[in-house]
Amino acid sequence: MQLSLLETFRAVVEKGTTQAAAEALGLSQSGVSRRIAQLEEELGIPLFVRDRGRLIPTRENRLLQGQIVGLVEHGARLTQRAGELRAGNYATEMLRVAFPASLTMSIVPTILADFLARNERVQVELHTGAYDTIERMILDERAEIGFLRMPTQRTGLVTTPVIEVPTVCVMPRGHPLAERETVSIGDLHAVPLILLGRMRLPRRDIDEAFWEVGLRPLVRVEAHSVQSACALAARGIGVTLVNELMARDFAHLPIEIRPLRERLLHRFAFAVTEGVPATEIARQFIETSISRFGSMLSEP
Repeated sequence: MQLSLLETFRAVVEKGTTQAAAEALGLSQSGVSRRIAQLEEELGIPLFVRDRGRLIPTRENRLLQGQIVGLVEHGARLTQRAGELRAGNYATEMLRVAFPASLTMSIVPTILADFLARNERVQVELHTGAYDTIERMILDERAEIGFLRMPTQRTGLVTTPVIEVPTVCVMPRGHPLAERETVSIGDLHAVPLILLGRMRLPRRDIDEAFWEVGLRPLVRVEAHSVQSACALAARGIGVTLVNELMARDFAHLPIEIRPLRERLLHRFAFAVTEGVPATEIARQFIETSISRFGSMLSEP
């Protein structure tokens, strides 16, 4: 099967139309349509339903998307590696890792600096995304290692525990609650809140903590990353409850961070695909990361 057919499929999926895909690939619209038809013929299944000039992804399309995108990216890496070999760079080893974007301000750069200083011949490809995206990256083999919050949402992953961190309260600088050494759920009565992860386990723990003291949280914003929650708190929109590990990455913002008196824990792990043994360089990266995470939390 030609890689160009898979690249065309990915372009159509990402761009939404054959015209946009044709422009991105430098092909004619009819050329894109021919490639899609050829791919469908080779696979023996329909990938799109034709409806008045529009291509609507089929169920089979959605099930295969991750694997096809992974094959395209594997092909791109193969081409890149061949170029490195032609240039005489024989010793470089690639490691693909995935982290939430909220960790990439200072924590991940610190880990990478430590790791790369000890492994001069290793090249790291850093992916970012939400936890569910990272799980798909690992299962589709777009990333060898992924940093995930436990418990995971999908099967087929093998995890190595990394760190367990408490919940902290993040508020705008100068907020009345900043006068306290610690903040309790009861202190948040009628306080505008920015909360994360609706329908996820950490959020359920927070909702239950409010319920246990007879309060209903006053949620002003539903956020989907620690980064956005802390940025919103910095602008005075409200107070947020997030894990301490990621909150530290945003201490440069005009915010105050206080421990939450209630012990609501967040557990994190590295994950790899089940049945695919981690390489020696991947194991070294995990060991370096675990050591670095531990030292970070011991710092004031």
